[in-house]
Amino acid sequence: MAGASFLRVNCNDCGNEAVVFSRASSVISCPVCGSTLAVPKGGKADLVGSSLTEILE
Repeated sequence: MAGASFLRVNCNDCGNEAVVFSRASSVISCPVCGSTLAVPKGGKADLVGSSLTEILE
């Protein structure tokens, strides 16, 4: 899929590191604390409770 990649993000609540897909089609929650990391926005996912650490290609 063109323009799609995996993103390494840190949870803003607990600091856990997670890998999410840039074009996620469902809500992504932190596996440690359960807070929302990303939500789908009609294409690319919107990071809401996390900060981008690295783009994995």
